[in-house]
Amino acid sequence: MTTLDWFFSIGLVLAVLAILFFILFLVLTIRTGTKLKTISRKRAKTKKKKKRLRIAKKKLIRQKKNQRTAAIISLVASLLLGAGAFYSAYYQAMNLTTDDSDSISKGYYLLSDFNGELSKAGSGSESQDKMETNLRYLANSIASYGTKKASTVNTQEGQLTLNRYYNAMKELGTNVMRNYTQIYNNPDLAKGYQEDVKKVKEYEQKVFKLYNINEAALDQKK
Repeated sequence: MTTLDWFFSIGLVLAVLAILFFILFLVLTIRTGTKLKTISRKRAKTKKKKKRLRIAKKKLIRQKKNQRTAAIISLVASLLLGAGAFYSAYYQAMNLTTDDSDSISKGYYLLSDFNGELSKAGSGSESQDKMETNLRYLANSIASYGTKKASTVNTQEGQLTLNRYYNAMKELGTNVMRNYTQIYNNPDLAKGYQEDVKKVKEYEQKVFKLYNINEAALDQKK
């Protein structure tokens, strides 16, 4: 569980407890008020009894005041805790989890490196062994996105967008793994895979737009 998951769970439990305390103190306030009305209707005949009634009445008034204060505090606490818990759930649903965020940023750099390696492999500008080793590593890393699934704490739209991106990455990497040895000195094949990269980037851009990811900030970290 993430920190926000714990915050939501604990906040919700505390909010429920605060509501129960509110109900308890509300019932006690009503009961004390009933006792206070009963005593107020009584008429003592002696000074001693009048004094006892006066003391008991003051005690009940003070008790009712304390119980009412506790009820109000419990109600306010339950509202604040409940609001905080649900806000944390909303915030988490509208923002990437740490795992998804890491996957998106890593995928961005993988696609950038892969696109560059395709250009070099297609033109045969470097040794074939080196190019094929780099392409195999990058394609395998990209294909590994097939094992990823968007966190269920995301909204339904967020999960759908992320999973489409992950699936597109998997298909790109899997396709290249079948033919990476044929790309060297083959500009047409390299260009074809670069077109596939552009298609994956379209899914990536949808993720960026949905979660307000700053692409310029990612470029600066290259």
